[in-house]
Parts: sequence; C-alpha cells; structure tokens
Amino acid sequence: MNIRPATHADIETIVRIISHYAAQGIMLPRSHTALAESLSTYLVADVDGQIVGCGGLEQYSSSTAEIFGLATAPHKPVRGTGSAIVEALIEKARSGKIAHVFALTLAPAFFQKMGFRTVQHTDLPMKVWKDCIACPKYGNCDEIAMVLDLN
Repeated sequence: MNIRPATHADIETIVRIISHYAAQGIMLPRSHTALAESLSTYLVADVDGQIVGCGGLEQYSSSTAEIFGLATAPHKPVRGTGSAIVEALIEKARSGKIAHVFALTLAPAFFQKMGFRTVQHTDLPMKVWKDCIACPKYGNCDEIAMVLDLN
C-alpha cells in the first residue's frame, strides 16, 4: 500500500468513496468542487493503482489541525488502510510542527487505538465556529470529538 498526496485524477474516486458513507449518514458529503479546492490537504491509499482510502489534514491554527474525510473503499476493503492514512496524516502534522490533531468521528474506538482521547466539542472552539455552525447536524451532533497530543 502506498500513501501519497491526492491528485486531480483521484477526485472522482474520493467523492465516490465519501458519497457511499454520506448516503448512510455516516459522513458529510463532499462535492467535486469542494474536494478540488481542498485537494492539497488529502492523502490517498493506493494499492496497485486503485484508491482504497482517503483522508485529509486541515490546519486550524499554528498548533492544531483536524484529520477529516477519513474513509476506505467500501467494496474493496484492505486491512490497515485507515490506520495507514491516519499515521501518514499524523506524520504530516508533526513535520508541520503541529502540536495537536483532532477528529470528529462516529468510530471512537478506532481513534482510541491510535492514541486519541475523547474531549468535549467545546474544547475545539476553532472547529465549532468555523465548520460546525454551518453543519446540518449543528445542535444535534452525534460525532465524538477526539484529540491526539503530538508533543
């Protein structure tokens, strides 16, 4: 498995993977346009030229970034894909001198295994005021906020 930066050629596959989970209410959808605008934040897992997963890292401050859009191909699951992407995103955060990464997730056990701890949404004010306020789930969010300290 090769973890690499996403390219424009990957957009359709990433949108398809995320749309599968968005249709089930597990993730928020991402349009082709939104994905293209944030493409530089995404990494993909590639196995023999096939994209089997994706995830992004968005910096919120000089010390904090979010791991978001983490998804694996639903019809071709490859064991360890999610972990490999998260590890690469953590390494990307470390190389950018980020002290904390966070994720909002419906799969807290996955992130706990990777060393994340549960926090309150209010512990992430930058996220709440930038993104959550515009989310259709605002005020009724079922996602768990989790943080990993990198220092």
